[in-house]
Amino acid sequence: MLKHLVVISAVLVIFAVSAISASAQWESLGSKEVKDRSEQDTWNVSGKGEFRRIKLAVQHRPVRFFRLKVTFENGQVQEVAIRNLIRAGGETRAIDLVGNDRRIDKVEIWYEAHTVRRGVRSQVTLYGFR
Repeated sequence: MLKHLVVISAVLVIFAVSAISASAQWESLGSKEVKDRSEQDTWNVSGKGEFRRIKLAVQHRPVRFFRLKVTFENGQVQEVAIRNLIRAGGETRAIDLVGNDRRIDKVEIWYEAHTVRRGVRSQVTLYGFR
């Protein structure tokens, strides 16, 4: 009887841990195409809930990031200087969102693509971590 209780408890713990880790994953908040020049793009994220961290992933061609500005639904703003060249297939570090009530309204990013020839586009995806 005690063995059955231990086995059932272990199974319940495994399910609880897997449910918690499944809910704590990076969630895509959208992608933007980066052209051959410096530009600024805005991701409107309002209504998607609270996030503790964000990061950016790069596909196709390298992208140089300059800065990022997060505006929260409560009006607070967090600015981050990135100043990194991220290669295709790479991503920025996880950026911690400071304070409480981290419901993002929008994320503005200043960057430029590093392309070999004109017309080739990079893609940047914004991710949020709950």
